[in-house]
Order: sequence, then C-alpha cells, then structure tokens
Amino acid sequence: MIGIVAAFAVLSALGSISSIPIPSVAQLRSLAPLGVGILTIASALALQRMTATRRSLASRRSIAVVPADEFDANPSVVLSFAAQLASSERSIGGWRDRRASALRIRLGCDSDGQFAYLIEAPARAQQILRAALRAYEGVEVRSAEEVLGGGSDCEEPRDARLRTELVLAQPSIEPLARPEPDPDPLQPFAAAMVGLRVDQGEQAVVVVDLLPATGRRRSRLRRRLLREARHRHRDKSSLNVEDLLPGPRGTGSSERAQPDQLLERRLVGKALDAKLKDSGPLFEAQILLCCSSPDRSHAKTRMQRLLAAFEPLADRNWLRASGLPIPGLSFLGSDLPIRRRRFDRRLETGFFAPARRSILTARELAGFLKPPTVSCRADNVLRSGALLAPPPPLPTFDPDRSDLIPIGRIAGEDGERLVGVRVADTFFTYIAGRSRYGKTETAIAQFVHLVRSGHGGSFLDPHGDALDRIEPYLAEPEVAARVVRIDLRPDRPLDDLPAWNLFEVAGASPAEREARVEAVVDAFASALEWGERSTRAINLTTQAAASLAAIATRLPRELAPTIFQITTLLSNEEWRAATLPFLPEAQRSFWVDRFPLLSPEAITPITNMVDRMRSSTPIALLFGRSVSTYRAREAMDRKHVVLMCPGAGGARDRLAANLFAFDQFHAARGRADLPPDRRVLFWPFFDEVQAYDGGGSGILAALLEQSAKFGIRATFLNQNPERLSPATLNALLTNRSHLLSSALNSHAAALLAKEWAGQPTPAAVTRLPRFSFIGQVTDAGAASLPFALRGVRAEEVVGDEHAPTSRPSPPQARGASSAQQDLEDLETLDERILAGLRDGGQHDSRPPGPVRLKRRPTSCGPEAAPSESRRRGPGHRETKPKERRS
Repeated sequence: MIGIVAAFAVLSALGSISSIPIPSVAQLRSLAPLGVGILTIASALALQRMTATRRSLASRRSIAVVPADEFDANPSVVLSFAAQLASSERSIGGWRDRRASALRIRLGCDSDGQFAYLIEAPARAQQILRAALRAYEGVEVRSAEEVLGGGSDCEEPRDARLRTELVLAQPSIEPLARPEPDPDPLQPFAAAMVGLRVDQGEQAVVVVDLLPATGRRRSRLRRRLLREARHRHRDKSSLNVEDLLPGPRGTGSSERAQPDQLLERRLVGKALDAKLKDSGPLFEAQILLCCSSPDRSHAKTRMQRLLAAFEPLADRNWLRASGLPIPGLSFLGSDLPIRRRRFDRRLETGFFAPARRSILTARELAGFLKPPTVSCRADNVLRSGALLAPPPPLPTFDPDRSDLIPIGRIAGEDGERLVGVRVADTFFTYIAGRSRYGKTETAIAQFVHLVRSGHGGSFLDPHGDALDRIEPYLAEPEVAARVVRIDLRPDRPLDDLPAWNLFEVAGASPAEREARVEAVVDAFASALEWGERSTRAINLTTQAAASLAAIATRLPRELAPTIFQITTLLSNEEWRAATLPFLPEAQRSFWVDRFPLLSPEAITPITNMVDRMRSSTPIALLFGRSVSTYRAREAMDRKHVVLMCPGAGGARDRLAANLFAFDQFHAARGRADLPPDRRVLFWPFFDEVQAYDGGGSGILAALLEQSAKFGIRATFLNQNPERLSPATLNALLTNRSHLLSSALNSHAAALLAKEWAGQPTPAAVTRLPRFSFIGQVTDAGAASLPFALRGVRAEEVVGDEHAPTSRPSPPQARGASSAQQDLEDLETLDERILAGLRDGGQHDSRPPGPVRLKRRPTSCGPEAAPSESRRRGPGHRETKPKERRS
C-alpha cells in the first residue's frame, strides 16, 4: 500500500514538470477493482504470515546437549549433522514463517556457572533435531530448564546490559577460516565465561541463529555467491593461461602477471573452493551477543572476551559488530536505544532478521555445530561424565505397577524420566560404589516399592540408618501387618524383638533340620573366617549343631535348645552325657570316641564367640527363647517384610548377620519340596555384603548360584568389589541381572571396566559425581550396554499421596512375654533341658541306644576324668595328635 501511494506521488510530480502522459482518473478508476483485489490478497497473506510466524515463535523449544568426557566428533560427522539440520527447512511452511524457523545454537552458562551448549528449534523440527543428534556418540540430551534453572537468554539486570550483533565484514563469497578440531573452536568461548558470577546476576550468552537452505533456495544462494564472485574478482580473473607461463609464449615481460597477482589469483581460487566446493549445506546466519552484570565494567570486559573468541574465525572474511563507528566519539551499534527493542525481541523469541544478510557454509560453522569435544580443555564445561552407550528403551516407572522395579533416572529425548526394570528379568542385582554416593538410597527405593506392591523381602543393614529411612513408608495397615523388626542396636526397645531359635525343629523334616545345621555352620565359618584348614573347628560346630537339632526333636517345644546350648554341650560333660541316648549312632560315636581325644583348647574359638553373643542383651533375647516367632521359611512363604540390623560392633554382630543371611539361603533351598510355580518370590537386600563372605571358602558363592531357583531375588551392596572373595565376586558378576556402580577407586574401577569389556574406561568410573551411576541391566532377556543413570530416592518412587506420616507400630501378635522374663528363662534353660533329658524327653518307639562314654581330663567339664594313659597301663606312652590352629 505504501508503494502504491508512492507511485502515484511520483507520477503526479513527473506530470507537472514534463510531458509524460499521466493516466486519467477514468483509467485509474477502471483499475481500482484490480488494485483492491491485489491489496486484499496481499493483506490476507501478510496476516497469515504474521499469524504463522507468531505461532512458530511460541512453539520454539530448547534442549541442552551435554557431551561426555571423551566425546569427539570428526569433520565428516559434523557435516552429516549439518545436512540433517538443513533438512528441517523442508518442514518450514515456505515464506510464511521462515523468520521464526531458524535453528538456534546457544552458548552460555548454567546455574552453576558451567559452560553449556543448547540448541533451539520450532516444535515441528524437534524430531529432526533429535534424530540428527544421534549422529554424535557420547552426548546426553537434557531439558533446558534442568540445565539453566529456568533462566532466560539474558536476564534483565539492574544496572548494565550490553548488546552486540555480528555480521560479515566482507561479502559472503569471502570465506571465514576453518579452524582445526584441536583445540576445539569452542574453547575460547568457554574460557571467556570462566568466573561468571551467575548467582550475582551476571549473564553472558552467544546466540548463532542458522536458517538452512535446501533445494531451490540453496540454488538461489549459490547463484548469488557466484554473482558476488564475478563482481568482486572481475579484474583479477582477466589473466590468461599464457600469462602464467614464462618464455616466448608470453606477451612480454611488461604484460606478464606479477608475482603478487599470481598469489592473489591463487588465494581467490582457494577462497572460491572453500566457499563453493565440498562446503556442505548453506545457512543464513544471525549472530547475537549479550552480556549483563550489576557492574557495567564487568559486562564490558566480558563482551570484549566474547568478541576476542571470534578472532580465530578470521581469514579473507571476518565478523564485525553491526553498526556505524564514529571515530573518537562512539559506536552506533545494537545498544542504541532505537535498536535495543528489536535486538531483544530477536534474542528472546528467536525471530530471524539479521542486520545484514550473511551466507555461511557448514564447514565455516563446524565449530558451532557440535558440543564441546575432548579437545576443549576448559575446566568449566558442563559434561555428562563417562562416554557411554545411549540408555536402552526401558519402560517408564509407574508406582502402581508391581511388575517394575525402579532403577534410576535416565536422560532421554523427552527429558529426564524415571525408568524401571521388569521383575521377570531380575534375578540378582549388584550395586557397588563409594559411601554416601547413592547406592543405599537406590536400594531403599527399590525395597520400599517391592514391599508396598505386595512382595515379601528383607533388608539387612549393619548400621541401621537405612531401616530408619524405610520404616516410615511401611505405616499402611496392610504393609505394617507384615513387618518384622530384628533391631539389635543397644538403644532400641527390647519388647519389639521377635524370638528366633535356630534349633526349634520339632515337626520339621530331616531335610529342614539339616538345612538349619548347615546355616549355623556356614555362619560361624563365614563370621570367624574359617578357611579350608579349619577342619577341626568346622567339624566341632557341625557335630554340636546336629546334636542340638537331634535332641530338639525329642523335647517339648518350650524346652528346645538354642544356640547358647552349644557352649553347654561342648564344655559340660554331665549335660553332654545326658544327650547321648537321644543322638544317632554317628553323632554318639563322635562324642564318645573322638571328642575326648581333642585338646581342651579345641572348643575355645566356638565357645568364646557364643559367650560374646550371650553377653549382649538384645542378642541373648533374640536367640535365647525356645519357641520362635520368626522363621525364615515362614517369612518367605507369607511375604513378610523383615528389617534386620545386627549392629556394626565387631565379630559378634557379624555372626548375627551371617546367621540371618545363611538361614535365609538355606531356607530357600528347602523350598525344593514345592513346585516352581508355588515358590513365592522373596527379595532380600544385603548391605555390606563382604561381611557375609569371610574366609574365602566359597560358601556364599555356592548358595548364590543355587538360590535363584527357589524364588530368591537378592540385591547385594558394598563399597568395593575387591573386598569380596574371587569366588563370590565371580558368582555375582556371572549370575547378576543388573549391575550398577557409582564412583570407585582406580583398582575397583578397572575390575568393573574389564567386566564391561573396557567401555567405559576406569578413569571415567572414578570421576562419577554423587548420585550418578553406570548401569548394565537386563531388558527383555538381553543385557544392555553400560549407560548413565542417576540414583532414585524413596520419595520419588512412593509419591506425595503416599508420603510417610508416622512409624508403623510393632505387630503385637509376634511378641509373647516381656523381655525380662525371657532373659530369666534363658538362665535356667540348661537345667530345664537336662531335667527333660533325664526324664526321657518325648519318648518314641525307638529305645535309647547304649552309652559308651570315654572319659579323659579336660577343662571342658566340671570334673577331671582319669587319663587314657592310666587306663591303658603304666608302660603305655601317650601320643598327642598335632593340633592345627583354628
């Protein structure tokens, strides 16, 4: 419309001063309908363009591209990425919203002042952008809000804000430099942002908006570049080939090309090749810089650093600030009041309207078309850690799904999300990592979800802190009714402790009795670190446990012996003699024939440990009652939730933990009498698993390899894999379904890196930040490649609607009498059992066998017996067998 008015004004002026014929009013009136139609169509198209542009600007979204520590990208991969970005131009609605469709590369700092790399695009180009990013191995895509903390491109400060727009100083046909990939072209920008005080309101941002050109637009831009080349180098291209050749074929020395002309011509040809030959896609560029600070001098210094970072791009062409310099006075640039509003609009919305048309190639922009590589040696670059494979397509975790176990948070194309692994894919899980780095928190979240979903499980924590975190989430009546607490810390109430008698075997099958005996022996061997040479101690423990289990079947349940009767059996000859009629022949033969030949010190390692357990009131109350209220097999079959804290005081507490662990494993093996489909899954969690792996005997390894068949789905945690015996570690790594690791020391990191076939490197594992893990999981029956994930807390799994309100009350049905009365009953249990044995116990059809008790002097009993040498005669020379140290 302005053009039409201007045309009429020009025609009127020309008609008044010359004889140029002017259309009459009638003629113009006849053209009025055509003009109105054209104006109507133009107005409609203009309105449509404005509406489409605003819609596209409102749909723009940013993503942060976070590289790994070892990330690198060769030039061919960068060109491939640029070509995929250029294909986004095809999704642009023609000329309607082209000004809102530029791809934005943003260089700035996150909320912690680390150099961050972000890309912004309209919503319709997001899928193309994310697909293009897959060309880079070792980058993690995160949401911009997560990285920037919700800040804008350049927040409005109280005092100073500087703006600069960069344009090409020469026509676009002249190329910029092509920096080498080492050092990274982004390193000067990262260095320019070192020390940025984000918490005090300082901001610095570099925005490179790229409008890709493909198809016909690319051909038009190339023709424009060729026209610029012909116009700019017309006089330099007039030399003939003969002018470059010496000798008589030339036209004479005066007409020959001078050396400077030849050099200039070679440079021109090189520049044209750089711009038009194998240069990759073409882009129109808009480059905006903004620095803000409460102190104007700081903002000015930061802007100068950013401008200096563009200097390595200078060649035959370079970037300069858009504006008009007034020598000695000022520079009329983007910071002028009349230009600020337009600059800020483009910076904040992504509107593409550069001050000067600048055409750049992908090779010229290669330094900006990738995140910082390993060659960017600045210390303030935001990185994701180890170079890992992308996360597998794990299902998103839902608290209402009982078939999923939360494993952690992964960063995907749609931002960070909490994912889970399937129960069907889970057998054993091993989590390693430093203390306070999130491994226990992740295990707590998994355990809470499993037991709240209806599964049974146990959590063994030597320190008890994990149990304090778990208990508030078990307050719901359905869950609280299944809770069993075995907390042996001194400051805990004793009335909450259940009764757990390992030798309460009345009514049990022979296989169950043998499993109890094996559990006791394995626990002693592991806690006291008995190796292959400790055969005497292992045999003594086996015979004592088997004998107590045998007499328990012949006594009333209220007189069942406990673990504390091991000391009585080994040291009290009168008590031992009373048990002999009720023992099988093999055990009776041991006590009669072989036990008297042992030295008095043989029983010391066993009796000392049992005495130490007896000196602890909580342990004495737990193991010292004849009738149990807690049984491992019952807990598994009835889906109980068992919370066990043995304490971290020493060997005594370690033995209690081992009794708990091995009793569970042997009880699970006892489920062989059930069909596989009736073996209810049970989920034990063992923290500080090295405490149950003493002596290197391989006991734990053998149980691990077998218990999965019987419904055990265990999770093991410890700080260092090297503290496990080779057999146990091999069993864990061979049979595990999921393996997670946070930061480790270099030796342990090398061990796990070897398990992962060298990827990632041990150095990457040692540098993992807190609450970050490298995981390898089983999904749909196949093991994934190692990938990065973040830990999860119980609060994230349970949700606000199920937030804990109070600690669950102890189930009264599991307790029986007061703690003091139970301790008093333990003091008289030896005498009551002895009286029961002398009365014949629970008589059955089998008469007691004959007793042949060999007596010898021993410190085990209250009286000294005649020595064997005296009984064999005065001439007999007694030989004492050489004892091995237990």
